[in-house]
Amino acid sequence: KQNSGNYSKGDYLGDVITGAEYVNVICRDFEYVDGDRVRILVNDSIIINNLMLESAFSGFKLPLATGFNKIDFTALNQGSSGPNTAELRVYDDNNTMISSNQWNLSTGATATFIVVKQ
Repeated sequence: KQNSGNYSKGDYLGDVITGAEYVNVICRDFEYVDGDRVRILVNDSIIINNLMLESAFSGFKLPLATGFNKIDFTALNQGSSGPNTAELRVYDDNNTMISSNQWNLSTGATATFIVVKQ
């Protein structure tokens, strides 16, 4: 069941430019909660090794480095009803939503979002 269906091998979720000191990066399973799991990396370092996507949002606060902050979400599986589906929201340090997106990934695929701190 390597690539069942027409799911993405990778997604570019866009980028934002901010002056914020940090962002809150949260995600959830926006379809049937079926055990989707992701690994989250920032600038190629693992931040969360194995996050189970639930119906409620969960995630982490990311202190921003000046310049590029590359956030990768790698699908560890496709749950019981593939693909790996998630809704991503990013809030700045004033709790203003600066990005909202979704992904549909096959296992092993990565969705990337970039935050550029000025």
